Amino acid sequence: MAVLNPFASRRSARKKSARRILEEQKLTLPGTDLCFLFQRDGCRTLRMTVKADGSICVKAPARLPLERVFSFMTARIDWVRSKRDFFVAHRGMAAPVRNGTTALYLSRPFLIRPVRSGKNVRARLSGHTLELPCLRPEADAETNAKALERAFLRWQKDTARLVLGKRLTRMERHARAVFGDNARVSSLTVRSLRRRWGSCSVRGEITLAAQLIAMPLPLIDYVLCHELCHLRAMNHGSGFHTLLRTLLPDADEREKRIRIWGLEHPR
Repeated sequence: MAVLNPFASRRSARKKSARRILEEQKLTLPGTDLCFLFQRDGCRTLRMTVKADGSICVKAPARLPLERVFSFMTARIDWVRSKRDFFVAHRGMAAPVRNGTTALYLSRPFLIRPVRSGKNVRARLSGHTLELPCLRPEADAETNAKALERAFLRWQKDTARLVLGKRLTRMERHARAVFGDNARVSSLTVRSLRRRWGSCSVRGEITLAAQLIAMPLPLIDYVLCHELCHLRAMNHGSGFHTLLRTLLPDADEREKRIRIWGLEHPR
């Protein structure tokens, strides 16, 4: 994230150049209906990725014959199909923010109910309902619908900042006790994120996704512990995973659960 030594930026530039896509085309595996995006780059290994939408990407070294690529794919057809089946089984739909739809708070469902806005009226959880002040009698339906979306995002961010901030402080103290060090978070930012649940800079600045507030607490704790371990290891190497398993012995299981959660609750 930040430059750790004076040579890092030059190495990064070389790496980026080496990974430049040299060739790209859509291919079909002979004898099947399996289509995939084929790319050649400067990497030395042949690798394949199956994405959540079911698409397949295969990346190969620049001079590797296509016969090797097709052989590689043929040997992994069952794996590709099992991955696709897994994504289909867990693929969810993004829930719209409308009157009567459901919002999650720490995995508990609440019905969204817009209420009339006012100077001293605030969003609140009441029973099994999330009341969001946004309605204006003089506004039309479209204007009120957009106001509801803004009110929900504001509630989500404000609630996440409060809940995640308190939880992070607690987990930070726990991590220092476990590791016997004085690593500290320098700042916390909570905002809507589309691809990540969180990040940590070399300066100890942690950013968390406001959407975390919908998750069950054990999965939130996994994300917090993940970022707290980055205060001590700014990578995902074996040392980092040792730290994470020390802090959370069931970290591997929670990681699997959070991946499924992300599929079932797309952002």
